[in-house]
Amino acid sequence: MEIKCINFGGMGANCYLVATQDVRIVIDPFRIDSRIEEFLNCDKPKYVFLTHCHFDHILGAEEIREKCGAKIAIGEHDAIGLTDPYFSLSEMAGFNQKPFSADILFKNGQVFEEGNTKIKVLHTPGHTAGSVCYFFEDIIFTGDTLFEGTIGRTDFPTGDFAVINKSLKLLKDLTEDYKIYSGHGLSTTLSREKLTNPYLI
Repeated sequence: MEIKCINFGGMGANCYLVATQDVRIVIDPFRIDSRIEEFLNCDKPKYVFLTHCHFDHILGAEEIREKCGAKIAIGEHDAIGLTDPYFSLSEMAGFNQKPFSADILFKNGQVFEEGNTKIKVLHTPGHTAGSVCYFFEDIIFTGDTLFEGTIGRTDFPTGDFAVINKSLKLLKDLTEDYKIYSGHGLSTTLSREKLTNPYLI
């Protein structure tokens, strides 16, 4: 599996390009650019996975679908943010959001399969009601649930500090170590966060 991080400056949002032998997946595209277009220029199945519904992680999704027929997936409880600029924060940030819908609404614990590629979905609400983490082998894409040294904000619509703490406990209780790729900032590991992140200690 190959992973490339694209950081969209200004918003500081991370978009990930994930390539396996079976599939190409774009995770959390704030917008589409030449790097993403080049990545999708192949004959493998293509998907856009969204960790949550905020504008800086979703606004490129529909254009990707229009250009290459990729299927869009998001946690079932965040689908509202794809059509409502209040919940996506597009309205607050002054971005024009074209409403769109997802092809796949993930449920907690669901396993996505494409060929030999398997990805587990864990519902981790708190930053938003429908935030999810994606587990690829020994890697977790945590979106804005867990960052290096900190966690996502909970003062936006559907955010809840008590709820995100329950989600963080789910991650803390994992016995395996994972490399963590988050929605903002640098990559880290779960073992490191358990030792240094005040929200996981």
